[in-house]
Amino acid sequence: MAILIFVLALILLIAAVASGYQSVNLLPTGIGVLYALAGAVAACAAVLTFAIAVLIRRIDALTKSVGSSAVPAGLEMAHASETARGEEVSAAAPATEGEALESADEAPAAEDESPININRTGHLPSLETVVERPEPKGPPSLIGSYSSAGANYKIFSDGSIEAETDEGTFTFASMADFKRHLAERGGREAGA
Repeated sequence: MAILIFVLALILLIAAVASGYQSVNLLPTGIGVLYALAGAVAACAAVLTFAIAVLIRRIDALTKSVGSSAVPAGLEMAHASETARGEEVSAAAPATEGEALESADEAPAAEDESPININRTGHLPSLETVVERPEPKGPPSLIGSYSSAGANYKIFSDGSIEAETDEGTFTFASMADFKRHLAERGGREAGA
């Protein structure tokens, strides 16, 4: 893949040189300027294409070196940990079969409760273990305000309403609370 991109960069460079050469005699004319600009664009494209080819080549080399060194190291670690577990079990051979079952049940439980990253065991977390964190809520933002009958009203993003009237400033948790207050106030005024 990198070789094809190197070839493309070379073709673009040749096109840039050819366009620049053609523009020398025609430069005072519009077509000469066009050739010169095309040559400049082709030269820039050649440089970028060459840089991409070099980058691809380096990434391929890095991938091969990491891939070849990581697999044996991982296999050696897995083999070493299995060997160490086997030696621990044989060294602590319990006297009875019941004790063997109890110790076998306790060992995995202790490994699972490790405070170190549990995902190092190679298992993805299940849906039950994923906990959604609630988003922190800041103070509510002002959505709108209006004036009516000599009172000023402010409506906030959490649904609360603040009313500034001649009687004072009132805060309501919702539109339903505000309407209830207006209904009660209307009932008191009608009864008076």
